[in-house]
Amino acid sequence: MATATKKKEDTKKSYNFGEKKQEYINGQTIPVEFITPKYKEARKKVIELLESEKYKDVLEESDFWILVNTYANKTKAMYSGLIISHDGCLKINDVLDDNLKFKPECMTIDKEGFNNSLVFIYNCPDQGIYEVGEVSKDNCKNDYPYAMALKRCMDRVILKNSKIAYSGVYSDSEADEFSKRVDETETTEETPKTTKKTTTKATSKKDEIMIQENQIEIIKKLYTAEELKPLMQHIGKVKVTELTLLEASSLIKRKENKKVEDPVEVPQDDDNYLD
Repeated sequence: MATATKKKEDTKKSYNFGEKKQEYINGQTIPVEFITPKYKEARKKVIELLESEKYKDVLEESDFWILVNTYANKTKAMYSGLIISHDGCLKINDVLDDNLKFKPECMTIDKEGFNNSLVFIYNCPDQGIYEVGEVSKDNCKNDYPYAMALKRCMDRVILKNSKIAYSGVYSDSEADEFSKRVDETETTEETPKTTKKTTTKATSKKDEIMIQENQIEIIKKLYTAEELKPLMQHIGKVKVTELTLLEASSLIKRKENKKVEDPVEVPQDDDNYLD
């Protein structure tokens, strides 16, 4: 019996999350000098999730990576927590109890937030959750501020409802520098200098949040079928009801900011796009 127990312990999976003795940051290799208590707590929590009945067939170790910070002199590194991908948050939301799932109908948008911030607000009294996701020129450098603000709000809600947020686990949407770190030394060896190595994240259809009723009404008011048709063709959708929440938000933003290009001249043979 003791032998069987020992064998089971020996075959128990170990987790690393990419821990190293040295990190390659900003063109130089620096030692990892400190493992913070917050990282240890996050690591323990995530391992519990990966081995739990609820999440073991849902989450993967690859959904997480280490939050690496440097000392002020930039010559030493420390591990400060764990980052979960947005896709990982969607996976968690998919298996949460129905009363704890993210509810798009509880979300509103404030386009005139403090200091010109764009803010998505989530207010769900049933869950006892009030959360925001904000972007500004100072905390978001990409070209998709609406998508990023929505992701930040959504991920914060999911991580709170699942109680994961309280253990030092952050969403990768929180900051641009939370993107998964690529080992530049390995990239240099494996990839020609003239080739930029990129990675993409696939999101399954079931993880996408579809357009909401209020967005459908807004789009119908903002667009004629003739204006909407070339935009829908560009997205690859036929009807408004096929849009995701992010795609719908993008269309609304284009019109409200008056940045829509002149409509492509096409015969208005039907108005299925407004169905």
